[in-house]
Amino acid sequence: MNDQVWYVFQTGKQMGPFGDDQIKQMSTNQLIAQDAYLFKVGWKDWRPIEDCSKELSFEIVVTGVTPPAPSGERRSTAPRATVSGRVIVHNNGQLVIGSGVNISSSGIFVETKDQIFTVGEKLKISVRMADLNKPFNVVAQVVRYNSDPNNPVGYGLQFEDLDKDIARDIQRSVDNINSNSGESQAAQ
Repeated sequence: MNDQVWYVFQTGKQMGPFGDDQIKQMSTNQLIAQDAYLFKVGWKDWRPIEDCSKELSFEIVVTGVTPPAPSGERRSTAPRATVSGRVIVHNNGQLVIGSGVNISSSGIFVETKDQIFTVGEKLKISVRMADLNKPFNVVAQVVRYNSDPNNPVGYGLQFEDLDKDIARDIQRSVDNINSNSGESQAAQ
């Protein structure tokens, strides 16, 4: 049976999880946009679609393809960025304090070895990170838990009804982090 471990980010929305066969079918039917990003359970960050063919073992078909960026370059508009900070996650009964591994305006991956919540469960989270103007609180749904010790261990959480100002601050921070990351890689 094919594990559903893939997520697609395109047109401002995250979709998934999908299995390998579903991603291949979406690709064959040209339902994946050229500016899409893929995320696989266990990865730390989203990757541009054109960087994922090797991982999928087939060539990705997208419409209006532009040549892939030279190796080492990263798109400045990646939907997520790696962050550091403290995240408190609770369900009014149990509480976990973890570190934010990556964030977008739609969700966050919280690194923690405490596996006490279930996929689909709605949690309250408090996020404090250096790159945001102020901490924020939001309800989020558990969309996955990664227990593979070869990758960051923790929860993938999708925000629900995130305040528009906070979403804008997060996106500004993500864009800034990714832009600075691209500059530092170019300098190497």
